[in-house]
Amino acid sequence: MKIGQIPSFSMTQGVKNPFQASMPKLQLDSAVQKPNFQDAIVNSLNHVNEAAQVPDALMHDAMTTGGVDVHDVMVANAKSELLISITTQVATKVIQAYDKILQIQI
Repeated sequence: MKIGQIPSFSMTQGVKNPFQASMPKLQLDSAVQKPNFQDAIVNSLNHVNEAAQVPDALMHDAMTTGGVDVHDVMVANAKSELLISITTQVATKVIQAYDKILQIQI
């Protein structure tokens, strides 16, 4: 190769085609229970509910025993507000998507 000459390059040189390789097939065990949408929603709402109760419990402990720092109460309160805000936004988007699906004409 001479100085200033651009070497040749091939996209397939030394690269195996991933589509030609035989992929291992997944075998799903029928005994494994698959999660459904309702369970996912219920678990998420239970998590949000538990997170919403944490600031109240911390505030109660801070006022009665004084063993909880006010900063911990404020952080728990901010986390709770954020989770509730996200949950509200997701619920709104789901309702909007459902309304759009209902408006589809067949």
